[in-house]
Amino acid sequence: MENQDHASVLERLRELEGWAEYITEALHRNQRLEPVTREMLELVLDVQTLKQLREMSWSLRDRLHLIATQVEFSHPAASVAAVTSR
Repeated sequence: MENQDHASVLERLRELEGWAEYITEALHRNQRLEPVTREMLELVLDVQTLKQLREMSWSLRDRLHLIATQVEFSHPAASVAAVTSR
């Protein structure tokens, strides 16, 4: 994989990781600026479904972080370029 491709993939993985973090936070905490609160989710979703979503959100976030870290360290020159472009 070329340096530019590697850096682009790494950047995209970090974006996805950020979204996964956002989803995790939204399912576990009340966010001041969000119109839908955790309590509203609990009213609409049954306890088991909400529990499953929470577990999936942690798993997705952790998995994306692991993959991004592996990609970052698999190609040192691209990881330096990705870090300097942030």
